[in-house]
Amino acid sequence: MKIAIVAPSPVPFTLGGAELLFLGMQNSINKNTSHQCELIKVPVKENNFWDLIDSYYKFYQLDLSYFDMVISTKYPSWMLKHQNHTVYMVHHLRGLFDTYHFCNEAYAVSSKLRTGLVEEVLDLIHNGNKTEKNVDNVFEKLFELKKEQKKYDKETFKFPGPFIREIIHFFDEYALAPDRVNRHLTMSNNVKKRADYFPPNVQVDVNYPPSKIENFECNSYSYLFTASRLDGPKRIDLLVKAMKYVPHNVKLKIAGTGPDDEKLKKMAENDHRIEFLGFVSEDELIKLYSDSLAVLFVPYDEDYGLITIEGMMSKKLVITAKDSGGPLEFVKDSETGYIVEPEPQKIAEKINYLIENSDAARTMGFVAYQAVKNITWKNFAYCLVDKKTISTPYREDISIPDKKTISTPDRKKILVLSTYSCYPPRGGGQHRLYNIYSLLAKEFDVTICSIIETNKQYQNLVLDNGLRQICIPQSTEHARYQWVAEKKVGVNLYDVAMIDFVDYSKEYVEKIKELEVDSDIVVFSHPYLWPLNKFIDHNKRVIYEAHNLEYLLKKDYVKDSRYISKIYTTEKEAALKSDLILCTSEEDKQNLIEVYGSNPEKILVTPNGVDTTRIHFVKNEEREKQKEITGLSDFTTIIFVGSWHPPNLEALKFITDELCRRHTQYKFLVVGSVKDYYLNEYGKLPQNVLAFGTVDEDEKYEIYKLADIAINPMFSGSGTNLKMLDYMSAGIPVVSTPVGARGLDTENEVHALICPAEEFHAKISLLLENEELQQRLKINARNLVEQKYSWEIIAQSIIAKLREEVN
Repeated sequence: MKIAIVAPSPVPFTLGGAELLFLGMQNSINKNTSHQCELIKVPVKENNFWDLIDSYYKFYQLDLSYFDMVISTKYPSWMLKHQNHTVYMVHHLRGLFDTYHFCNEAYAVSSKLRTGLVEEVLDLIHNGNKTEKNVDNVFEKLFELKKEQKKYDKETFKFPGPFIREIIHFFDEYALAPDRVNRHLTMSNNVKKRADYFPPNVQVDVNYPPSKIENFECNSYSYLFTASRLDGPKRIDLLVKAMKYVPHNVKLKIAGTGPDDEKLKKMAENDHRIEFLGFVSEDELIKLYSDSLAVLFVPYDEDYGLITIEGMMSKKLVITAKDSGGPLEFVKDSETGYIVEPEPQKIAEKINYLIENSDAARTMGFVAYQAVKNITWKNFAYCLVDKKTISTPYREDISIPDKKTISTPDRKKILVLSTYSCYPPRGGGQHRLYNIYSLLAKEFDVTICSIIETNKQYQNLVLDNGLRQICIPQSTEHARYQWVAEKKVGVNLYDVAMIDFVDYSKEYVEKIKELEVDSDIVVFSHPYLWPLNKFIDHNKRVIYEAHNLEYLLKKDYVKDSRYISKIYTTEKEAALKSDLILCTSEEDKQNLIEVYGSNPEKILVTPNGVDTTRIHFVKNEEREKQKEITGLSDFTTIIFVGSWHPPNLEALKFITDELCRRHTQYKFLVVGSVKDYYLNEYGKLPQNVLAFGTVDEDEKYEIYKLADIAINPMFSGSGTNLKMLDYMSAGIPVVSTPVGARGLDTENEVHALICPAEEFHAKISLLLENEELQQRLKINARNLVEQKYSWEIIAQSIIAKLREEVN
């Protein structure tokens, strides 16, 4: 396609953030897609009432019909007319929208001003007619009014003022109406949620723009830094005032120019630590970010805040304010930075803490980078020109651009019922679902229909190979019954309570009924949705996928005889009435036979696996470099990964009580939601624990590069531990209990050190002191996962079995 990006060019010309964004948009489309893109800029003034009217008319008259697609950006560019029009909104004229209240002007035109042509314009605006003909009439009356303006009170043409505000709101409502615009996008959720910015009930997608700088660095942690226009909304004065409460000899470097330059310098004249750098080059900016301890950015209601992205790309945490707007979409308090009240003392508190605890700055900076590293021009371009790839931080419909879903009449259809989303894969169960069924989708049309908690983020998924996921939140009524049950029992019953209450989630049940009709195979992943088997045609092939033996896993956790009985009865029925059982280990197969009397002929052992193409073998020099970047070079690092699963909490309790106290010289890296579970149950973690919490897959792989060894002190559970396979694939030598290594063909001192918990202290010391042993375990473990535990190999065994089932 031939695409035009359309934008205003301010007179006099300035090269600000918006102008750099427009150039970046054009370059990203030309560089990363097959389309051709031109940037068309129209010179506009907005010094007064009539300048603004003229600028709107210029874009209204613009003929771009010779382009296949147009992308308008900033007011008033969306006034253009085109049959394939996308709006990527930077912002409205904020002084007539969300910041108009600061002007202390009336919202309605006073009666004394409503005379003659002014009254006629207002009548046209308020008649509810947003057609092109009515817009023509408004412009016609306005141009008459311009000729006769001397006959009218000067107050009428006040800018900003109520009359121009009403006119511009009318024009923007017309221009952005869904019958004129194919797609509405914007740069942040902060812009998306502003009142009157978009028509009611239209879908608005967020597409985060990256910085034009691509070669950010992280070197030292020497000073505080901010880069900003020096004007009121950026609130640089808060940072200057905050330094009065910072007793340390640390510099605050401020890059940028603006109208408040002299005022701010006057305010800071007695503090030699504050340096105003003025305009800096791109190379200087990279250097300034790279050597900073933290980036300070506390504007008022910022649209987006590219400084936040640039700081995080430099592996620096960001301190921002609760009312700063756009930065809050990236700064997570105490994880990627700090969110404070917009008060000097509060800002200073966090500055002082970071100066006294520089390790925190390094750790949070690393996590901050992981949060923004996928904000690239390539991803931006795909989202901008391909509707299918748009995503938001809250819900995403993911698809692969420029490919068609493979679906032919002779491909059999598989429906999978799950109690959680498989994407993005984080926990062990999610990995199993996503990886196995993505590979099965090469031969079958696979739909995973997931019921999810009402407050959980999720992503609907459509991949080019035939896999799709549909997520439906549980109903409020369903959730209420679950919460009542949990209050009585005292533990989380989300999955277990499905047995009793899933029928109350009528939307999910109806979707299962609809999908079941065309399905050839129905898979119940876990037993908890088995009650919905009553809606499955008895001629369908039904598979029970046993991730664990749930009865044995839950009986010591739930500790309520009624629910233990429900789990046992439901799982037994699934095990006996299904046509095929997929389980993850020989031990689980034997338990299914002994506990439920399952027919061994219908049980297929399909162990958990690992994507060896994504989790690459970490070399020593790579690990050393990553530790140096994150300030961990002086520490021996030991990693443990775990979700909120009760056996993981039990393992983490052993780590904190036994290992952290005996090995105070080591840093224990704890990754996953088990951190939150632990804090809720036991409170504070030991000081030598670095807890990352829930991370996405790319973040987790980066953290693997920091680990010298891994531990897996599991004491309960069934199936196999995916984390063991991750460690082995990444070349991290492991110390595990026998339970932690269950279901895997690992040999002690060949693939891992496997020992009882009481020997962990000695085995950890042995492993860390013996580099030859470390290397041997790494190589043997990696070879094992490549030969036996890759998802590709596991999926092929399932495909072969399913061919038998449906033929």
